[in-house]
Amino acid sequence: MRLIFAALLGFSLIACDQVPVSDGAVRKVEEARARNDAPAIWRVQDEDSTLYLFGTVHLLPQGLNWQRDDMRDTFAEAGTVFFEADNSGAAELRAQALATQRGLRRDGRRLTDTLDNYQSKLLEAVANNGGLDLAALDSMQPWLASEFLTLSAARAAGLSADLSADEALKSRAARSRKNVVYFETPEDQVRQIADLPDATQLELLTDTMERFDEMGPTLTAIARDWAVGDVATLETMLIDPLAAAPENYAKVVLLDRNARWADRLDRFLSGSGTGFVAVGTGHMLGEGSLIDALEARGHEVTRYLAFLGEDVIKPADLDLPDVPAGSD
Repeated sequence: MRLIFAALLGFSLIACDQVPVSDGAVRKVEEARARNDAPAIWRVQDEDSTLYLFGTVHLLPQGLNWQRDDMRDTFAEAGTVFFEADNSGAAELRAQALATQRGLRRDGRRLTDTLDNYQSKLLEAVANNGGLDLAALDSMQPWLASEFLTLSAARAAGLSADLSADEALKSRAARSRKNVVYFETPEDQVRQIADLPDATQLELLTDTMERFDEMGPTLTAIARDWAVGDVATLETMLIDPLAAAPENYAKVVLLDRNARWADRLDRFLSGSGTGFVAVGTGHMLGEGSLIDALEARGHEVTRYLAFLGEDVIKPADLDLPDVPAGSD
């Protein structure tokens, strides 16, 4: 199970009037732009520990260039790397078994028995448009059908969980012999969504079906905005729609998890060393984010930019304090 999974620029240079720009300054601006044209990173520091927060996207197209030097450098600095869950080997097999147990109907009824006429016709249309097996969908619980449709739309758009930033960084961590910590198990992730009330599951499924045709382009746009660190647009696309989500949905899939993870990271920060956190970028955005949860525990979290210290450019979409030249 790779999604909860999905439930999920320009730059401007501000210069003083009539101040000439030297070739060296132009070069620094271009170098700064290139280094910051990358997924967002945040940083927490105290006297003896540093924690980098890197938001990931779980579904990416092949060939998307997102692995930049700022990520590589901060990752290399870390001794411990935190991920959401281990989706490989025996852990994945156990999650698949649980998803089958919890996601396939065993009560003698079909999914369409729980749908009204509009929802049933919508399911038929989605199956037809997506080239999907309607009988297979009809055997699923609403939550699994919604996940299946999301992944199907992603695959049709050329997106893959196997190419995700999470998987790339897990591979990098193994090769670098990092200490790896998982916040939860894949089985935890299955239970979190399978335990949602039936009415919530049906509402989520209906929304997925209504958006099915636009889902591929939307997920592709999210991946592209993420790859250039456009946090403001990502918040609009990922977090703002949650205001209309079923009651307690955001609490279960985001807020409660952020709080649990912040507790674990707070314990890490009470010690010493450098850590790197790679979790879905939606957890870094909006009210109640992982960043908010860490700040509520007394930690100062700031946006980390590769060009800090250059003091020659600042992205227009970021509300950042001025950085004194020469600072890290």
